[in-house]
Amino acid sequence: MTLFRQLQIFVTIMLLAVLGIVLQINFSDTKEYVRSQLYTNAKNTANSLSLSMSPFMDDLSIMQTMINAMFDGGYFEEITLIRQDGTIAYSKSEKIEVEGVPQTFINMVKLEAPVAEAAVSGGWNIYGTLKVKVHLGHSYLRLWETFKQLCIWFVALGTLASFVSYFILKLILASLSAIRRQAEAVGNNEFIINEHVPKTPELKQVVLSMNSMVQKVQTIYNREVETLKKYQELQFKDPLTGLYNRKYFIKQFGNFISSNDERSKGEIILFSFEGLEKVQQISGFQVVQQLYDFASATMKDCTATKLYSFISCLNANDFVIALPSADSDESNLCTKMIYSKIKDFVDANREFREHTEFAAGIVSYNESDTISSVLTKGDYALSAAKNSAEPHFEHFRDDGNALILGKLEWKKMIESALSDQRFMLTSQPVVSDTGELHQEIFINMVDLQGQIQRAGYFMPMVIKLSLANEVDQYVLRHATDFLDKNQDITLAVNVSNDFLKDRESFTWFRKFLATVKHLSKRLVFEIPDEAIGKNFDICLDFSGLIKGTGFKFGIDRFVMNETSVKYLHLLKPDYIKIEQDYLLDIENRSETEVALNAFLTITESLGIKLIATKIENEEQKAVLEARHIKYFQGRGIADITPLGDK
Repeated sequence: MTLFRQLQIFVTIMLLAVLGIVLQINFSDTKEYVRSQLYTNAKNTANSLSLSMSPFMDDLSIMQTMINAMFDGGYFEEITLIRQDGTIAYSKSEKIEVEGVPQTFINMVKLEAPVAEAAVSGGWNIYGTLKVKVHLGHSYLRLWETFKQLCIWFVALGTLASFVSYFILKLILASLSAIRRQAEAVGNNEFIINEHVPKTPELKQVVLSMNSMVQKVQTIYNREVETLKKYQELQFKDPLTGLYNRKYFIKQFGNFISSNDERSKGEIILFSFEGLEKVQQISGFQVVQQLYDFASATMKDCTATKLYSFISCLNANDFVIALPSADSDESNLCTKMIYSKIKDFVDANREFREHTEFAAGIVSYNESDTISSVLTKGDYALSAAKNSAEPHFEHFRDDGNALILGKLEWKKMIESALSDQRFMLTSQPVVSDTGELHQEIFINMVDLQGQIQRAGYFMPMVIKLSLANEVDQYVLRHATDFLDKNQDITLAVNVSNDFLKDRESFTWFRKFLATVKHLSKRLVFEIPDEAIGKNFDICLDFSGLIKGTGFKFGIDRFVMNETSVKYLHLLKPDYIKIEQDYLLDIENRSETEVALNAFLTITESLGIKLIATKIENEEQKAVLEARHIKYFQGRGIADITPLGDK
């Protein structure tokens, strides 16, 4: 029970008790007043009647008539005339019947009718004694009406007192409620400042202390975010263009090729300038910077809506765009658009028109390629483009014997795999010293020849053919069926960006969560880090839905970029997965070792677990454990096996 409720109940009970005592005293006083009035009326009646009867002591009939007249004209229970010798000369009485008053009230409120006496005498002669007993009916009726009025006032004043005490306590404890909300926010790794400082000294000190603590934590958090931002700029950003540098391209593109998902197949576009050094000598660096800025903006326009894509500046003359999951039609269209705009910019500036050449080369890649082979093909395409007629861009054609399927064949193959249940699930555990955290689900396809194909083979076409929603639903249904049959396992299911963006799929997912709510402790979801930068609002809605229904979620393939780190405190994932080469790269460089500590500070302050993935051997695990990382995933920990084979 909250403090407010306890105080409210206590104050209400006290008010009602005081009010009840006051009303009880009031009623008792009224009762005593009525009793006094009864005796006074009886005494006055006895005196008056005895005086009236004194002249007629010798005539009993007249005295009887006088007694009858008095009895019938007033409220009396009994009038008795007693002779001097104690015998009753005459008595007039009536049975007590009280109308309009509940019998329960009469039983509870005991009134004793007082008996008043007066002597009937004439001179020195005494006839006897006259006794008068007043009827209680009128008194009970008066007390009943008084009691009803007091009850009405009791209820009215009690209700009013309760409401008044409620609002007064609400006002007094408003600051305490704000402190409680602030404390809960801190417990949920949120940072809020209580702007209202109460005047009550004790509460004021608590509020100021809480605000100071939150500000310090917020300052530490912001400082660590800034540290990571500077690390990104130092390690992975080109200072001239603000784009990613060659190091980032090598690292990220290598992860794409080895990812075994939709990123392991796609296109890269290389752009190369010649003569920029001459322009800089003649016109200065500021002129060349204008070209860098224009080229960067043009490339960003082309890749703004493409998931996983990024742009790198390899050196002062060469740029590269990575387009995972894209096909040659998309890369050709993007290249033509960029080439045309940059060519127009070059032609419009005399310095560039006279001294600069510009060419582009396109290369398709897949999971069997290496970084060096792709770049070699890119160099070949650039050489061919520079030696060709306008426009200077070429697409490298690999004349291997790879099977080429059209979109229709791909669509039939994927749909038949869905209908024939030929998609199979595999899993890989995430472990720590305390045991297994969960198993991440991967999807594979058994083709018509019975060969098992990994996701990197078919997922790019699944996305291109807008079948990602069907595949995600397939995985979710089969994962929950498995969990219903296996009570001791927790599964993590990846949700694709296409699934998140589709309104119908999101609606389906909401209903799906309601049907599997019993699995909320054993079913977790993962969204790709790339989706945060492209569709943050959608990811925020997803986070709210997951948290609101009692499930958990994590961020997969986290790369510590500025956007993702900035939004961590809003998304509040339960964990993030980051590939070990990012972490080991930090470890191997003394000048950036502080970056990992900064990142750990951020995740710990937000209550987020950090999972290192792609662990290849025990040595990597040991190095990361020394850096206080507790959760691991990769072939060096456990291989990917069919779901249920663990």
